[in-house]
This record gives sequence, structure tokens and C-alpha cells, in this order.
Amino acid sequence: MALINNTKEFVQAVSLIVTADMGVRDDLFPNKKLNIKEEIEYDAAVVEGVSPDYVSFSETAKVITKDGKDRVSLKPVNYNSAISKETIDADAEQFGQNEYGDGTIDALTESALTGVGKHHLNAMVGIKKLIYEILTTHRVAGGYIGRNGREDIVFNVPASNKEVFNGTTNKYWSDTANATPVDDIERAVKAMRIKPSRVVMNDTTFAHFMTNAQVRTADNSSTGTKRNFVQNENVDTEAKYYTAGRLILPSGKTIDIKVENEQRFTGSAYVPFLADGYVVYASPLGVMNFGGIPIAETGGVRRIAAEFHVEEILTQNPVQQLLRYRTAPLPTLKQGEAYFSQKVEA
Repeated sequence: MALINNTKEFVQAVSLIVTADMGVRDDLFPNKKLNIKEEIEYDAAVVEGVSPDYVSFSETAKVITKDGKDRVSLKPVNYNSAISKETIDADAEQFGQNEYGDGTIDALTESALTGVGKHHLNAMVGIKKLIYEILTTHRVAGGYIGRNGREDIVFNVPASNKEVFNGTTNKYWSDTANATPVDDIERAVKAMRIKPSRVVMNDTTFAHFMTNAQVRTADNSSTGTKRNFVQNENVDTEAKYYTAGRLILPSGKTIDIKVENEQRFTGSAYVPFLADGYVVYASPLGVMNFGGIPIAETGGVRRIAAEFHVEEILTQNPVQQLLRYRTAPLPTLKQGEAYFSQKVEA
């Protein structure tokens, strides 16, 4: 198979075949910043296990105290992978052929699917997993290397903006006869200084929400009960992240209910991107930062600002021909007061 050297062609081919639904990124992290520098400075992050006056050596965080908060310079998470062209070509000989050995897909898409497309999909899955880790725990576990080893990046979300139900004081939503999901949502919204416009849950948690007696889906003229959840009649049944409807809280505030139902493969099983029982409160205020990607050139290395970069690498001794895919993303919660998470199941 002939080599494909045009990055734009790669991008076009990948766009046809990558199937990870990035709806949550587009909805809650609509702002994207491409940074040339290797490290990015975050005002709304704190660090655990590192003193504010600590200045790092290579591969660690640099921390400065400003206005009572830590200002941290960090390297974004780096997805850097490569695959040999020999492996790609061997796969391509079999991919897209019918029982008679005739090809059914053009060479460009074959190469993207068995090479760049795989890398791109893996990176998107990693980014989506990272987004939900941040939205539910408000941190990135082991996000950078500090003097004590792996340290957590902890975004500046108030500690009180996270609840874990115990099934007694706060009834689990799976206990549909006794749980009070509308009251729980109202309580979270009232506690937030920056009010959310969305509540996100996975399809299992949403099913418990919908079957609860507090969620009234029809008017009842005899009792005066009014509808408090209006379902979205235009739901895209193929979407993995969608608006299920709008909830009218007792206070009169309305809030959209979003559902995430996509799963990822761990190598042994499929698990939800958004774990069962987690409910996330947010507004579209998040930022996707991408750190500078190093590109080798004659005489040194330069860093480019890009969401992802693909290049072909030829080496001698031993002879290797690789397709390399790189991206350095980090979802950032810039206004911590705008986020809240509840664990409403055991």
C-alpha cells in the first residue's frame, strides 16, 4: 500500500470512522485552547502533597501561591502512540475484502482505520474517561509526577460540592419507593454559588430517576398535581449523550436532564464512561486545553499548538516505518463553584 503523507487526508479519513461520542466534551467543555508551551498554568487548581514554595525539576509541577490559592504549571495528559507500517499493511491486506479477495473500501480509509484511526479512537476514549473522572471526583488521579511520586491534580471545587449517599440519611435512587431525587437535585442546586444548567447521569441512574414517584410526568387535574418533568420528544435514539428532558424544581428553577449511555471496553469488560449512580451538575464553562506537541526538526524540536498531530517516521538501524499519533489534552474546571457531584447509589 502506498504511504499517505498528508495529515489533512488522515483527518478526513478518521472523521469517517471514529465512533466515540464526544457529546459531553462539546456540551460542557465548549472552549478549546491550543498552547504552544509544554506546560500550562492553571489558576483554578490546587496540588496535594506539594508545598506552595516548591519549584520543580523536570517532569514535576511548579507551584506558586497567589491570592490564597495555588497557581500550578502542569503538563497536560499526553497520548503518544505509534504503529509500524508493516503491521498496518498486513492488516490492510485482510481488511475490507470479501470472500473472493476483492477490496470493498478505499486504501485511504483502510489505512486510517487500521492505523491512525485506532490511535485517534483510543485517545478520544481516554479523553472522555478523563472528563468524567474530573466531573465526578473533581481531580485527576496521578495527574503529574511530584517529589512524592504521582500526585493528584485537584481542581478548585469546594469540598462541600460533593455528596456520597449512604442509603439511610440520603436514600439511594435505586430505592424508588423511598428515594427523593427531585429533592436531592434541588438541594444540590441551592448549595451551588454558580447555578448549573445541566444534570448529567447515565442511563441506569436515569431509569431510577424516571420510575420515582417524585418525578411526575403527567398532569393530574383532580389533585392539582402539575407535571414537573417534561420529556424531550425529539431525542435522537442513536445518540450516546442526549437531552432527556427538563425538570421543573419546587423552587421554580428549570434544569436540563442529560443522559450518557456510552460504554468503553477495558480489555475484559464494557463499563459505563459515567459510572452508575453518579449525578453531575454543571454548566458549559469547562475548557479543553491542549499542550504544545513536540515536533522534531533539524537542529532541535519545536512545539506546535494542535488538538492532535500525525506524522510518519522513518528510522534506520533498525529500519522502522511508523505512524505516530500525539495529543496532549487536559479538561479544566476553571470555575470550581459551577460543579457538583452526587453518588446516589451504593
